[in-house]
Amino acid sequence: MLVKIARNLLIIGWFSLVNLASAQSRLVSHFAVGEELTYSVWFNFVKVGYSTMTVKAIESLDGYPVYKVESVTETVAVFDKIYRVNDRMKSWIDLNGLFSRRYEKRLREGKYKKDYRAQFDYNAKKAYTSRDTLAISGKVHDALSVIYCMRAEYLFPGRIIRLNNFDNDKFRLFNVVVREVQSLKVPAGDFQCFVLEPYAEDGKLFKNQNKMIIYLSADPLRLPLMIDNEASFGRMIFKLEKRAITEK
Repeated sequence: MLVKIARNLLIIGWFSLVNLASAQSRLVSHFAVGEELTYSVWFNFVKVGYSTMTVKAIESLDGYPVYKVESVTETVAVFDKIYRVNDRMKSWIDLNGLFSRRYEKRLREGKYKKDYRAQFDYNAKKAYTSRDTLAISGKVHDALSVIYCMRAEYLFPGRIIRLNNFDNDKFRLFNVVVREVQSLKVPAGDFQCFVLEPYAEDGKLFKNQNKMIIYLSADPLRLPLMIDNEASFGRMIFKLEKRAITEK
């Protein structure tokens, strides 16, 4: 009888903790304007380039306050002759909801070139892209907004967060599960981190991508420490080198 009572109390306590955690507001209430995260980029364990992700400003878009975030990924000079990469992405992320309001990308990868943009009107439930006008339902994320959304969330092992990704005129529903907390060493230092894994219900994440693991620091900054991508063409890893705040 005592064992049964203790078990029931444990179950009640656990569900109370989970409900309390889910009800809390986001852990990170704002991101610093001027925050610049610098990463080394590794392909099949060879350093091939660098990437930066910067909170450029707080702006107004369609009357709503947004973070303007930019990402630049480039190969180092020695690899430019083999396969030059110069990718640039911009996202206008809703200041309060941390979903995407506008997204642009300019990809230059070898001979491959792609320019794409999308703007989301949630009142009209429309996405206006460089190709088409599409109906949307609910909030959507792009490749950058999803990272800042995850940084702000209250995380604990076992939590699953459902998101709707939008890119190239396609919607992609997927889940992000918090697998565990572990130690991780990157060039920026030693950290305790949350291990997050996005996955789709049909087993396929994105085109040519088999698996992705995101490591977020388990401190108030929730820094994206490392992003490990396993794709059909190889493995690409982004490792945090440093975090800086540039003066605006």
